Amino acid sequence: MIRSNTPVGKITFPEGYIMRPYKQGDGVDWCECCIGGSLGIEEASEEIFIEKMLKDEMVNPANIFFLVSTHNNEIAGTVTYQYSPKKDTGTIHMVGIKKKYQGLGLALPMNLYAVSKILEDGKTQVNLTTDDWRLPAIKTYFNAGFKPDYNQQEPDIADRWTQVMEKLRT
Repeated sequence: MIRSNTPVGKITFPEGYIMRPYKQGDGVDWCECCIGGSLGIEEASEEIFIEKMLKDEMVNPANIFFLVSTHNNEIAGTVTYQYSPKKDTGTIHMVGIKKKYQGLGLALPMNLYAVSKILEDGKTQVNLTTDDWRLPAIKTYFNAGFKPDYNQQEPDIADRWTQVMEKLRT
């Protein structure tokens, strides 16, 4: 999916939540946010976080963000701004929310926060990848201003997007 470089505007988080950047020791919480989200994370450990994120040359640790509940100081979700091989492009990467925080309207402001960081960094393109079956995530991405990317090197991309749009209408 792709998004223009239109400014995000004011981002409103539900009361009791703030965003902050990665701090050493956040790895287990990062994994817990991503477990079960088709992101390839099935257990929580600092080692998995290091392997998946800190060793990724496309990820600057300063661009790994966490949504924190101010009620209990618990990490509720995560989103990362990943560099792209295209110098003018930033990629939304590894979005996850812990199960007990899902359905609370947290994903949209988290994604907009990451988009704003990409734009603040001077990037003129924002993109992301997702799976066809992740309909709630796709709906959130649409609400954040993303559109289907028909320029991918997949021969059936138009048909796949047609099917996704039909499913979202029902």
